[in-house]
Amino acid sequence: MFKKQCLTFSFLILYSFFLISFSSCSSKLQADLIIHHAKIYTVDAAFSVVEAMAVKDKKILATGTNEDILKKYESAEVIDAAGKAIFPGFIDAHCHFTGFATDMWKCNLVGTNSFDEIIEKLKTYSKNAPMEWIYGRGWDQNDWAVKEYPDKKILDSLFPDRPVFLKRIDGHAALVNQKALDLTGVTSTTKVNGEV
Repeated sequence: MFKKQCLTFSFLILYSFFLISFSSCSSKLQADLIIHHAKIYTVDAAFSVVEAMAVKDKKILATGTNEDILKKYESAEVIDAAGKAIFPGFIDAHCHFTGFATDMWKCNLVGTNSFDEIIEKLKTYSKNAPMEWIYGRGWDQNDWAVKEYPDKKILDSLFPDRPVFLKRIDGHAALVNQKALDLTGVTSTTKVNGEV
Protein backbone atom coordinates (compact mmCIF):
# COMPACT_ATOMS: atom_id res chain seq x y z
CA MET A 1 0.00 0.00 0.00
CA PHE A 2 2.83 2.37 0.92
CA LYS A 3 4.57 1.62 -2.37
CA LYS A 4 1.36 2.39 -4.31
CA GLN A 5 0.95 5.70 -2.44
CA CYS A 6 4.56 6.62 -3.20
CA LEU A 7 4.01 5.90 -6.88
CA THR A 8 0.82 7.97 -6.89
CA PHE A 9 2.56 10.79 -5.05
CA SER A 10 5.52 10.61 -7.47
CA PHE A 11 3.13 10.68 -10.41
CA LEU A 12 1.39 13.77 -9.00
CA ILE A 13 4.72 15.54 -8.51
CA LEU A 14 5.84 14.65 -12.03
CA TYR A 15 2.45 15.69 -13.46
CA SER A 16 2.59 19.01 -11.57
CA PHE A 17 6.14 19.59 -12.83
CA PHE A 18 4.97 19.10 -16.45
CA LEU A 19 1.98 21.40 -15.93
CA ILE A 20 4.21 24.13 -14.50
CA SER A 21 6.73 23.64 -17.33
CA PHE A 22 4.08 23.84 -20.02
CA SER A 23 2.35 26.85 -18.46
CA SER A 24 5.68 28.71 -18.23
CA CYS A 25 6.29 27.94 -21.93
CA SER A 26 3.08 29.75 -22.88
CA SER A 27 3.60 32.73 -20.59
CA LYS A 28 4.20 35.00 -23.58
CA LEU A 29 1.50 37.52 -24.39
CA GLN A 30 -0.53 36.84 -27.52
CA ALA A 31 -0.38 39.16 -30.49
CA ASP A 32 -1.96 39.01 -33.94
CA LEU A 33 1.26 40.10 -35.63
CA ILE A 34 4.92 40.54 -34.72
CA ILE A 35 7.30 42.44 -36.98
CA HIS A 36 11.00 42.32 -36.19
CA HIS A 37 14.34 43.30 -37.72
CA ALA A 38 12.74 46.47 -39.09
CA LYS A 39 13.42 50.19 -38.97
CA ILE A 40 10.16 51.40 -37.41
CA TYR A 41 9.58 55.15 -37.21
CA THR A 42 7.30 55.63 -34.21
CA VAL A 43 6.76 59.40 -34.52
CA ASP A 44 6.51 59.62 -30.76
CA ALA A 45 7.63 62.80 -28.96
CA ALA A 46 11.29 61.78 -29.31
CA PHE A 47 10.90 60.49 -32.92
CA SER A 48 12.23 57.12 -31.77
CA VAL A 49 13.22 54.44 -34.26
CA VAL A 50 12.78 50.85 -33.02
CA GLU A 51 13.45 47.34 -34.36
CA ALA A 52 10.25 45.47 -33.59
CA MET A 53 6.59 45.75 -32.69
CA ALA A 54 3.67 43.60 -31.61
CA VAL A 55 0.14 44.22 -32.92
CA LYS A 56 -3.22 42.96 -31.64
CA ASP A 57 -6.71 43.93 -32.78
CA LYS A 58 -5.15 46.37 -35.30
CA LYS A 59 -3.46 48.29 -32.48
CA ILE A 60 0.22 48.41 -31.62
CA LEU A 61 0.74 46.71 -28.27
CA ALA A 62 4.43 47.49 -27.89
CA THR A 63 7.54 48.58 -29.72
CA GLY A 64 11.13 47.93 -28.82
CA THR A 65 14.19 45.85 -29.58
CA ASN A 66 13.95 42.55 -31.44
CA GLU A 67 14.93 40.70 -28.27
CA ASP A 68 12.36 42.43 -26.04
CA ILE A 69 9.40 41.96 -28.40
CA LEU A 70 10.22 38.36 -29.37
CA LYS A 71 10.78 37.41 -25.73
CA LYS A 72 7.53 38.97 -24.48
CA TYR A 73 5.09 38.26 -27.35
CA GLU A 74 4.11 35.37 -29.61
CA SER A 75 1.94 35.28 -32.70
CA ALA A 76 0.94 32.94 -35.50
CA GLU A 77 2.06 35.68 -37.92
CA VAL A 78 5.65 36.80 -37.53
CA ILE A 79 7.36 38.93 -40.19
CA ASP A 80 11.09 39.44 -40.49
CA ALA A 81 11.25 42.84 -42.22
CA ALA A 82 14.93 42.35 -43.15
CA GLY A 83 15.83 45.92 -42.22
CA LYS A 84 13.07 47.59 -44.24
CA ALA A 85 11.47 50.83 -43.03
CA ILE A 86 7.98 50.97 -41.55
CA PHE A 87 6.15 54.28 -41.18
CA PRO A 88 2.92 55.23 -39.42
CA GLY A 89 -0.12 55.56 -41.66
CA PHE A 90 -0.21 58.73 -43.71
CA ILE A 91 -3.82 59.69 -43.13
CA ASP A 92 -3.74 63.32 -44.23
CA ALA A 93 -5.93 63.46 -47.32
CA HIS A 94 -4.08 66.43 -48.81
CA CYS A 95 -0.29 66.43 -48.63
CA HIS A 96 2.39 67.90 -50.87
CA PHE A 97 5.58 66.21 -49.70
CA THR A 98 7.79 67.38 -52.56
CA GLY A 99 6.37 70.89 -52.34
CA PHE A 100 7.09 70.96 -48.63
CA ALA A 101 10.65 69.81 -49.27
CA THR A 102 11.34 72.41 -51.97
CA ASP A 103 9.78 75.14 -49.81
CA MET A 104 12.65 74.62 -47.37
CA TRP A 105 15.07 76.52 -49.61
CA LYS A 106 12.62 79.25 -50.67
CA CYS A 107 12.22 82.60 -48.95
CA ASN A 108 9.65 81.95 -46.22
CA LEU A 109 6.89 84.57 -46.49
CA VAL A 110 4.41 82.92 -44.12
CA GLY A 111 3.09 85.30 -41.47
CA THR A 112 4.23 88.50 -43.18
CA ASN A 113 2.15 91.50 -42.17
CA SER A 114 2.66 93.65 -45.26
CA PHE A 115 4.16 93.75 -48.73
CA ASP A 116 6.91 95.99 -47.30
CA GLU A 117 7.87 93.17 -44.93
CA ILE A 118 8.08 90.79 -47.91
CA ILE A 119 10.40 93.22 -49.70
CA GLU A 120 12.72 93.36 -46.66
CA LYS A 121 12.81 89.56 -46.47
CA LEU A 122 13.58 89.31 -50.18
CA LYS A 123 16.45 91.79 -49.92
CA THR A 124 18.07 89.62 -47.24
CA TYR A 125 17.25 86.30 -48.92
CA SER A 126 18.47 87.37 -52.38
CA LYS A 127 22.03 87.87 -51.11
CA ASN A 128 22.47 84.11 -50.56
CA ALA A 129 19.64 82.62 -52.63
CA PRO A 130 20.78 79.21 -53.95
CA MET A 131 19.48 79.70 -57.52
CA GLU A 132 19.31 82.34 -60.23
CA TRP A 133 15.58 82.74 -59.62
CA ILE A 134 14.40 84.27 -56.37
CA TYR A 135 11.68 81.99 -55.04
CA GLY A 136 9.34 82.76 -52.16
CA ARG A 137 6.27 81.11 -50.71
CA GLY A 138 3.59 81.86 -48.14
CA TRP A 139 2.37 85.46 -48.46
CA ASP A 140 -1.29 86.16 -47.78
CA GLN A 141 -2.69 89.63 -48.38
CA ASN A 142 -5.57 88.80 -46.02
CA ASP A 143 -3.05 89.09 -43.14
CA TRP A 144 -2.11 92.65 -44.12
CA ALA A 145 -3.66 95.92 -42.98
CA VAL A 146 -4.20 96.78 -46.67
CA LYS A 147 -5.75 93.58 -48.01
CA GLU A 148 -4.91 94.10 -51.66
CA TYR A 149 -2.84 92.08 -54.09
CA PRO A 150 0.51 93.82 -54.65
CA ASP A 151 1.88 94.70 -58.08
CA LYS A 152 5.34 94.03 -59.48
CA LYS A 153 6.72 97.60 -59.60
CA ILE A 154 8.96 97.33 -56.53
CA LEU A 155 10.17 93.87 -57.58
CA ASP A 156 11.06 95.26 -61.02
CA SER A 157 13.07 98.12 -59.50
CA LEU A 158 14.93 95.91 -56.98
CA PHE A 159 15.56 92.92 -59.26
CA PRO A 160 15.57 94.14 -62.88
CA ASP A 161 17.92 91.38 -64.07
CA ARG A 162 16.91 88.53 -61.78
CA PRO A 163 13.60 86.63 -62.08
CA VAL A 164 11.35 86.63 -59.02
CA PHE A 165 8.53 84.15 -58.35
CA LEU A 166 6.53 84.51 -55.10
CA LYS A 167 3.77 81.97 -54.53
CA ARG A 168 0.79 82.83 -52.34
CA ILE A 169 0.24 80.66 -49.26
CA ASP A 170 -2.34 78.45 -51.02
CA GLY A 171 -0.25 78.05 -54.17
CA HIS A 172 -3.11 79.35 -56.36
CA ALA A 173 -1.62 82.76 -57.10
CA ALA A 174 1.85 84.14 -57.63
CA LEU A 175 3.55 87.48 -57.90
CA VAL A 176 6.37 87.75 -60.44
CA ASN A 177 8.57 90.51 -61.78
CA GLN A 178 9.05 91.56 -65.39
CA LYS A 179 12.25 89.50 -65.79
CA ALA A 180 10.30 86.33 -64.93
CA LEU A 181 7.57 87.27 -67.41
CA ASP A 182 10.15 87.92 -70.12
CA LEU A 183 11.89 84.58 -69.57
CA THR A 184 8.62 82.66 -69.69
CA GLY A 185 7.18 84.61 -72.62
CA VAL A 186 4.04 85.56 -70.73
CA THR A 187 2.42 88.83 -71.83
CA SER A 188 -0.91 90.55 -71.23
CA THR A 189 -2.27 88.76 -74.32
CA THR A 190 -1.10 85.26 -73.37
CA LYS A 191 -3.89 82.70 -73.36
CA VAL A 192 -3.66 79.71 -71.02
CA ASN A 193 -5.38 76.44 -71.96
CA GLY A 194 -8.37 75.94 -69.73
CA GLU A 195 -8.79 79.65 -69.12
CA VAL A 196 -12.42 80.75 -68.85
